[in-house]
Order: sequence, then C-alpha cells, then structure tokens
Amino acid sequence: MRWLVSLWVLFWHVPVSADTAPLMASISVELTSEQSLPLENTIQATLVTSEATKLKAALKAWEGINILQATATELTLTIKPRPVYNGSVETAFLADSFVIDINEPSTKQFASEFMHWVAQPWKLSDLTEYVNQYIDQPSYIHGFNFASVVATQRSGDCTEYAALTTALARSLGLPARLVVGTVIVEESTSIQAFGHAWTEVYYENSWQIIDAALLQSTALKHFYLPASALTNEGPGYAMALVHSVGLMPEKIVAVSNAR
Repeated sequence: MRWLVSLWVLFWHVPVSADTAPLMASISVELTSEQSLPLENTIQATLVTSEATKLKAALKAWEGINILQATATELTLTIKPRPVYNGSVETAFLADSFVIDINEPSTKQFASEFMHWVAQPWKLSDLTEYVNQYIDQPSYIHGFNFASVVATQRSGDCTEYAALTTALARSLGLPARLVVGTVIVEESTSIQAFGHAWTEVYYENSWQIIDAALLQSTALKHFYLPASALTNEGPGYAMALVHSVGLMPEKIVAVSNAR
C-alpha cells in the first residue's frame, strides 16, 4: 500500500520553479477583468469542481470561508488568508499513527534535537523554522513519506514538510493534523494556485495554520483553501488522500476583492 500511494502522489506532484518551495500540481486561477493587484485580506472566488456538494459540506468546518452561492459544479465564496478550523480537539491529534509515527526512533531523535536547537521558552513559529531548516534537500521525487522517513532523509516537498511538522507538534504535546488543499499565492504582478499540504495545530486555545514549506516564500499573500484533513492515518491512508485530492477545485475563476 505504501509504494502504491507513493507512485500515485508522485504523479500528482509537479515542480513549479527552481526558487519556489515544493508544491503540488498547479491549478488554473484567474482574476476578474476589473480586478487588479494587490488583493485585500478577504477575497471572493468561484471554484469549479465536480464535487461542489461535498466540498461545500467540508468547508463548513472552517471559519473565514463563507459560501455565497453553490451549484452542482461551482462554489462562489469569500476567503480569508488563514481560515480557522472550528472542530474539537480529538485524542487522535496527539497520537502515534502509521503516517505520523512519532514513536519511531528517527522521529523521536528529530523531536529531541528540536529542544536543543530552540531557545526556551519556544514559540509556535519555532516549529516551522526548525522543520524548514531541517529539511535541507527539498525535492519533488518523493511521493508521500511518513514522518520517520522524512526525519531520516531530510528531504521532500510540501507533504513531507507537513508530515514532519505534524509529528513535531504532537511530540511536543500539541494536537495537530495534516491538511490537504489549495493555496492561492499572490505575487506582486500575478497570482498562482497550487495543490498544497500544511499543518493545523491547536495552540493557545485555537487552531492555527503553520506551514514550514512556505516559510521563506516572498509572496505578498497566501490564501489557504482546505479540502480535507488526513483523517485516516492508518494503513488505509491512501484512500484518505484520494478523498482529499478529489475535493480540490479543478480551477479557480473570478477572483476579486470581496464585495
């Protein structure tokens, strides 16, 4: 099962540019004809997707995303840069699992080294900085490696960054989950959208997005649009990934500042 999903996710990943953090497949995104850059902190967009009904239901779990209109193939919504998950903290978000294997020796060593690396008391931003510098061989050649493998190889793209960040958070006693979705990236003269993976951590009484893969991005803004958390971290995790990817939009049109 592990090698099957690795081949599948590898096919899905594509490089974007030599100086960009590793991301997944590019998604077409278009501004309205009247909209110019820069964008404001709340935008409106229409997602074109064959899974509009399922995606609409999934997005209700996040505050900062407001659905304005829905059809069988389109969702029009407003998006804030970092939507906040409104679900409860579950014991699984602290647990060792098949994918986020915090009890493996290499993961334990990685987490232990963080405590020597960081100044005390540590902050949530220290987790992203540590993972960002720890993965010193960004690469598109991997499929979906587990936390212990990433801790050993120190290589990967956004899924590996997210898996290792999630493992570090759990090792520190913070509830965390790996999320798959889309990130809309605003540059000074253009916008792009990509499939992406990141971590949500419950910290100081709220869920927060942390993203080691894009820590050094020079983009003006990142708008995170979740599709689904990796709810199955066991041997059947491949189907959970398929489900998450299936909820991602096929393209994003009519992007503008929220009216």
